[in-house]
Amino acid sequence: MRRHPHAALAFLVRLCILALCMLAGLPAVAVDRNAFSIPYCDMRVIVDPDQHRLSVEATLDLRNVSSRPQSTAALQLSSSLRWRAISAEGAPPVEWRVQEYNSDVDHSGQLREALVTLTPPLEPGKSRRFRVRYSGTIRLDTTRLESIGVPPEIARRNDWDRISPGFTALRGAGHVVWYPVSMEAASLRNRNELFETMHEWHQRQKWSMLRFSVRRAHAVAGASDQTRSNEEAEADEDAAPTRFVANGSGETSGTTLRQEFYGVDPVLVFFGETSHHAADANVEAFYSAGHRAAAHELMTAAEDVMQPLQAWFGAPRNKVVIVELTDPDALPHESGSWYFTPLRTLDSPDARDGAQLAMTRSVAKASFDSPRPWIREGLASFAQALIRERQAGRAAALSLLSQFNPVLARADADFRTAAANVSPQPAGETLIRSADELILRAKGAYVWWMLRDQLGDAALQSALAFYHGWADRYDAYMQNLLESQSTPRRDLSEFFDDWVYRDRGLPRLRLLSAYTSISLRSQTVTVVAVENLGEIGCEVPVVLRSSSTEARKLIFIPAKGIREVRIPMDGVPVEAAINDGSVPEAGRDGHKIAVTLTLPPSE
Repeated sequence: MRRHPHAALAFLVRLCILALCMLAGLPAVAVDRNAFSIPYCDMRVIVDPDQHRLSVEATLDLRNVSSRPQSTAALQLSSSLRWRAISAEGAPPVEWRVQEYNSDVDHSGQLREALVTLTPPLEPGKSRRFRVRYSGTIRLDTTRLESIGVPPEIARRNDWDRISPGFTALRGAGHVVWYPVSMEAASLRNRNELFETMHEWHQRQKWSMLRFSVRRAHAVAGASDQTRSNEEAEADEDAAPTRFVANGSGETSGTTLRQEFYGVDPVLVFFGETSHHAADANVEAFYSAGHRAAAHELMTAAEDVMQPLQAWFGAPRNKVVIVELTDPDALPHESGSWYFTPLRTLDSPDARDGAQLAMTRSVAKASFDSPRPWIREGLASFAQALIRERQAGRAAALSLLSQFNPVLARADADFRTAAANVSPQPAGETLIRSADELILRAKGAYVWWMLRDQLGDAALQSALAFYHGWADRYDAYMQNLLESQSTPRRDLSEFFDDWVYRDRGLPRLRLLSAYTSISLRSQTVTVVAVENLGEIGCEVPVVLRSSSTEARKLIFIPAKGIREVRIPMDGVPVEAAINDGSVPEAGRDGHKIAVTLTLPPSE
């Protein structure tokens, strides 16, 4: 039988790889890094800010979540950390070797990977317990961002994770890998690869439990004593010379922090000077000495947005927690209802409005939760638009939404490129499947705003009130819930198919004509024709303006279609316009047109 030439070539390539491995003295090891989860990890952590050092002893379970037996596992850490020991509980000594593994899941752009031989192989669904030790330094590292052309000063503001005397703060995987993980490499050069890799890892880890106790090396004797200054001696505040703060459930005892995380990304912050804590019923804050006023102002900003958001998302179920990042240049980071940020005094009305918007996402997540990222992240951004509307009106809210337009324009360009090449759209690009946090926030916010325009506040608020995350087990759950609360009942299948379940790019709208005729009693009726050149339908506002008033009407324009709408008005319009910014578009040309007046025939 004749062999296919490609099969022969593939066979030769495999032989070459095997030969190279033998010359290097290395075994040819096939590693499936997505085959494992770490459902349990108990860490004892010592942090030495003066030496930038982290030392860890941990017990962890390695579980095979694949469908095949696995003989090799990869345990990964940041490249600045060193594996010291790996042993299996109740088993002979473990064979393992270390290699460098390029990946942007760490700020250094590289992981230090321990390849562990599993003897016997680990069967599907089975777990094995290991004890590990590792240590090393974690300094400010902007390698991965600078390698893709990000200016150093911007990179330092984004990748601020480090251990140092002046500032110690650590996020987790996706920023700095200071606890063991196992996942395939991801590069920021490949647009969505990092988002998708992290999403897959989170799915494997969503039922996991990470527990750690953290203390400072060489703690000062008596540092656990509680002290207060006269200025801070209020009933709701306490002070300690040192404090670790992390976004899990647990407690601080003296200078040791004990926390547990269930499917939550840990963020650890260390206050090297006297720290303070303030709390009320729904908000609390951790901050350094001298920043009491700024912390209380941010707490007030959070409380100010709770009441208006309660009509949409209900009362807060969790506390909003503010944690100061003592590096004043660090960009804020949110994790659920926790908000990590530098603190600054709010010295103007604009600054206070900005603080309310900043706290809105955390308040929304403290009040409403969903297992679906497009709902959770989209609603948090939608909530910001609601607060901006409350501050300065609808136009200001739509201006806030327009900041997402570059992200959506880029996604639309990718869609049109794929369509031109007749290539199938990847499933991850649809809103309901996307792992891209920017798409989830941007497109999600617009979807909720468009639903609000179509259904009204009451119907949308009612649907959110009846929403239960545990019941959201099929894709159309939210669609059906919204339909059931609309009066008269609306069929949202086409909207969800276009905007949530599939990726069809963005609408491309233009005004074709606007003709006005004068009717009885000095009223006018204007016929406006609108064309949609895009592949996605949308319901868009058409607005008529006269010298003293305006009239508007929503009109659905199908993909590649033209629709006309008749709009009555008291007065003579001079201009017609489409889309006030409530629908995202690929371009904003041809959106205004002068109205042509058609006079009645003379007698």
